[in-house]
Amino acid sequence: MNTAQTNHGGWLESLRRIGGSLSALLRSRFELFTVELQEEKLRLLNLLVWLGLAAAIGAAGIFIALIALAFWLWAVAGYAGLVGLAAVALAVAGGIIWSIRKKIQTGPTPFAHTVAEFRKDGECLHNAN
Repeated sequence: MNTAQTNHGGWLESLRRIGGSLSALLRSRFELFTVELQEEKLRLLNLLVWLGLAAAIGAAGIFIALIALAFWLWAVAGYAGLVGLAAVALAVAGGIIWSIRKKIQTGPTPFAHTVAEFRKDGECLHNAN
C-alpha cells in the first residue's frame, strides 16, 4: 500500500513539476516578448522622429527656396526656373523618404528572438516525444 501511495504521489509530483516548468517557460517567453516590444516601440519612435524631421526640413527647404529664389528665377528663367527649383526640392525630400524606407526594410525583424525561442521549444517538445 505504501508503494501505491508513492507511485500516486510520484505522478502528482511529476505533473506539478511539469506545470511549474511550463509556467516558468511561459513566463520567460513573456518577459522576452515584453523586452522586444519595448525595443520595437523605441525603434518606431526613432523612425517617426526622423520622418517628422525630414518632412519639416523638406517643407521648410521648399518654402524658403521658393521664396528666396522665386524673384531671381522669375527674372532669369521665368516659369521654367521655378519648376526646376520645385523639382530639386521634391527630389531631396524623396531621397530622405527613400532613406527612411531603406532603414525600415533592412532593420531587424520584429520579435525575432521570441519566435526563435518558440521554435526551439517546439523542437525540444517534438524530440521529447
